[in-house]
Formats: sequence, C-alpha cells, structure tokens
Amino acid sequence: MSLCDPPFKIQSEELVKVEIENGGEEEPVLEGFIDALVVQNRLWVVLIEAKRYGLSVMQALGQTLAYMMANPNSEMPVFGMITTGEDYIFIKLNQQMRQYALSNKFTLSNPRENELYQVMRVIKRIVSLINNK
Repeated sequence: MSLCDPPFKIQSEELVKVEIENGGEEEPVLEGFIDALVVQNRLWVVLIEAKRYGLSVMQALGQTLAYMMANPNSEMPVFGMITTGEDYIFIKLNQQMRQYALSNKFTLSNPRENELYQVMRVIKRIVSLINNK
C-alpha cells in the first residue's frame, strides 16, 4: 500500500477556496494553501509542518475540515488524516449532514507501544472502503 502511487496523486501548494453558507448574508470565503496533499477522490491526507516540538495535530483540524469541505464529491463521506509525522488523527466528514467524527490520536512516541501498525491498519481500511465504493 503506497499513497504515492496511482490511483493516488500528490499535490503541493494547492490553493483551496471554501464558501461558508451564512443564511443569505454576505457569505465569507476561506482560502489558503495546503503544504502537501494526497488525494484520491474521497481521501485527503494533510501534512502539517512541525517546526517546533509540541505542535498538536488538533491545531490543523479547522484548516483540514475546510479543505475537505471543498471536495466536489459531497454525496459520499470524505476521509482525512492529519499528521505531524509523530502524531496521527483520522477524520470522517459527511458534507451533506455537516458532521464529522474523529479517531483517537495515535502516536509513534508511545513508550508502551509504537502505534504505527494501528495507523497503517486504519489507512488500509480507509483505502479499501474507498476502492470498494
């Protein structure tokens, strides 16, 4: 399983714009650049730079949800992963219901158990869900 091989594609410095529906008032538009992104229809992997120790994956949640909302295929759930390279969190977004769910945070620095294998199992499961629909 490689997220760098087809059918996945890697994009960098991708500009994303999301229009916020505001009930008729002037609707604000959020826009920004994604540092690195792996996309395959319904899977979005957002990599955040961890320049200093202690940067939380949760700090990128709002930005990641905004990027995921920009997905043109809104009829099916969209999956995402945020990582610092050490910590990982998975997101499932239902755009039509405007609801999301988060996984537990997985960390590679857990002194009792390296959670890399659990991260790989989740990624494999998401990829199989996407490929079977």
